[in-house]
Amino acid sequence: MSDLTNNTGEEIQNLIKLARNNSKAGRAELFDGITDLIETQHQQISATEIDLMMDILSKIIAEIEVDLRKKLSLKMADRTDVPVELIILLANDDIEVANPVLIQNALLTDKELVRIVQRKSRQHQLCIASRKMLSSDVCRELVSTDDDNVIVTLLTNQEAKIDNSTIEAIVEKSKSREILQSPLIHRHDLPKHIAERMYNWISTSLKQELMEIHSFTPKELEASISKSVDELKGEDQLHNEAVDNEKSLIKKLKKADKLQISFLMKSLRQGNIRLFELAFAEILNIPEDIMCNILYERGPAALAIACCAAKIDKSVFLTMFRLTREAKVMDTELSQSEIEHTYNQFVNTNQQRAQIILQKWVEDSSRSPIF
Repeated sequence: MSDLTNNTGEEIQNLIKLARNNSKAGRAELFDGITDLIETQHQQISATEIDLMMDILSKIIAEIEVDLRKKLSLKMADRTDVPVELIILLANDDIEVANPVLIQNALLTDKELVRIVQRKSRQHQLCIASRKMLSSDVCRELVSTDDDNVIVTLLTNQEAKIDNSTIEAIVEKSKSREILQSPLIHRHDLPKHIAERMYNWISTSLKQELMEIHSFTPKELEASISKSVDELKGEDQLHNEAVDNEKSLIKKLKKADKLQISFLMKSLRQGNIRLFELAFAEILNIPEDIMCNILYERGPAALAIACCAAKIDKSVFLTMFRLTREAKVMDTELSQSEIEHTYNQFVNTNQQRAQIILQKWVEDSSRSPIF
């Protein structure tokens, strides 16, 4: 054993010397030497020496040909008797290298998998979604990507442990995203009460599949539909009450002369987009639907006109444009020409002129003046 240890030590010293060779051939030789040593003699290598070699590998791996890295990853795919640091390094490599260890290697902890989901590409996320026996924590992180292909891949992985709260989140998404519906109803662990709710919005063909897979009786479905109708009525009532409360707050602020631009921006920064829309419409004295049309359909120049009418400085404009678009998951990018055109509106349009333009927009829509 001592001879083997001495030989290992000598090999490590030779590798350290080789690390000084910056040529392409030298780097390839160094890579082969380190990986061969780790693969065959890692039990004889101290933790300090492992750390040293992994530090060297992390610095040179980008210089190594992809084919060599792929070959190593394929060798390591199902190995659990090698340093976990090597598996983590490969898992964070380009996807063609990372693929084998991401799908198979059991050394990758939930913490590492979650970190990769958060930091790496969509292809890395898809590989992880295909792993056997995924934990609920990793499943939750995959669903948080909000990528339909990633979620579908996860749903078709019947060994993934998706907890009920995560399933509920996917079900909510499936109301407007049909691609999620079929893999959802084919989950063997889909709770029956959730499957019953889905019956209310899936297609006719999927309804039949749902009934066959989850063995619903007509009486159960009737009760589920009735319950869903009651829930929708309750949601509508709560929504209407919330809107009434928001409108009441805005009317009180206006009456007290406290409906200021600062309130607008505070609502926007806090993510209360509905309150922002109502308040801005009240400041401009225009209908809510016209306000939303200006914000989301007419383009940045229209928002600039609204800002001029409300005496909002152009320094606030870009923040307002970005935050309103982000809230509606819309493109926030503006070209240089769009920015220049928009800022020209601020230079060439006074408050009175802006209010006349707004009035014309409202009259075109409702045929009733507002000022």
